[in-house]
Amino acid sequence: MITPQMKIDPDRCMKCGFCMSVCPVYHVDHIENHVARGRNVLLRMVRDNELTIEDDYRECLYSCLLCRRCDAVCPANLSPADITLEARNDVVEKKGMSWIQKIIYWGILNRRSLVARFVGLAGLIPGLSSKGGRPLHHLADMASFIPGVLSLPRMSLRPLRKRVSMVTSPPPDVKERGQVAFFPGCIFEFFLPDVGEDTVNSLAKAGFSVVFPEGLNCCGLSVHNAGDFKTSCLLASRNIEALEPYDHVITGCATCGSALKDYHKWFREGDPMAEKAREFSKKVSDFSEFLVKNGFNGGSADHCPTTVTYHDPCHLRLHQGVYLEPREILNSIEGIKYLEMDNADACCGLGGSFSIAHREVSLGIQDKKMESLKKSGAQAVVTSCPGCMLYLAHGIRRYKLPMKVMHISRLTR
Repeated sequence: MITPQMKIDPDRCMKCGFCMSVCPVYHVDHIENHVARGRNVLLRMVRDNELTIEDDYRECLYSCLLCRRCDAVCPANLSPADITLEARNDVVEKKGMSWIQKIIYWGILNRRSLVARFVGLAGLIPGLSSKGGRPLHHLADMASFIPGVLSLPRMSLRPLRKRVSMVTSPPPDVKERGQVAFFPGCIFEFFLPDVGEDTVNSLAKAGFSVVFPEGLNCCGLSVHNAGDFKTSCLLASRNIEALEPYDHVITGCATCGSALKDYHKWFREGDPMAEKAREFSKKVSDFSEFLVKNGFNGGSADHCPTTVTYHDPCHLRLHQGVYLEPREILNSIEGIKYLEMDNADACCGLGGSFSIAHREVSLGIQDKKMESLKKSGAQAVVTSCPGCMLYLAHGIRRYKLPMKVMHISRLTR
């Protein structure tokens, strides 16, 4: 029997190289220290005091998208992604965070009211508001104002919380089937509130009273992935407390969904929050997963493109195992034709701050996704992750493709 501890033991690595066959990073840069097999060797060397925790070692640790493709093919049943996360945490515990990380993770992500105030003020600056200009890429990367690095999403002058009611009821002609809590995530809240509205309205249209709870924070995944487990658990605890009264927690963000479903893995055995997190994670569903589970019956596509394809976010297909449900929804909508593209589950190259820290590799991964999109011939690419939406749109602009990017909720509203 493979225990949780055995799954994060680098000594069990067989050096078979299966991870190299699926790693999107290795397929671009061909550096073995950037793939699971190579990192496991470095981890053992650090443990045995044959290598120090310096910049080169850290570079290898953070040259991973944490997409979990290597988890799926490892014959030793290891979790290389979790091994990497534990190693990142070890570095943070021993060396601390950089000053930029401290500002972002403790000062911004840990204080959501400051985020709202910052975004609101920044939205008043000419060129940074939703009326035009170069916006920001992701809440975890708000410090990256580097011109020309990436075309980033526009800030919204009105965050999602000011656009929807605390409780959104089903339309008058729709029978109410229950109540759900909506977890918006940072991008829907501050940068893509129109998509957040679509998600809320789609759930209401399906017959559910949608509550937008008070007291929500960032899901914490970007902090957790950076190796700061202490702060990520603090954020998780606050979200669990805010959402504990509700039987169903729905999110339209694949990244947030993977975090919420994994909260029970974030807390160590014996932590008072561990059992609470385990019960909480059972209540979380992705938007499309929840709709299909509750009998989504399609609709018309008068406001949609005629042909669409679908991009599988890593955090939805690989982390949560949700991939049939979005396709079931798309195939059930009258008036659109669904086209499955080649390598629909291939990473788009974003990986949060990975796309900034490792720009050339990120663009190399994006190039492959753009070729698949171009070959599909679809008028729009649909996905279930706001981060993927932003990076797919960035690639489409680079390649000048005649294609829209849409969240799946836009077709079900």
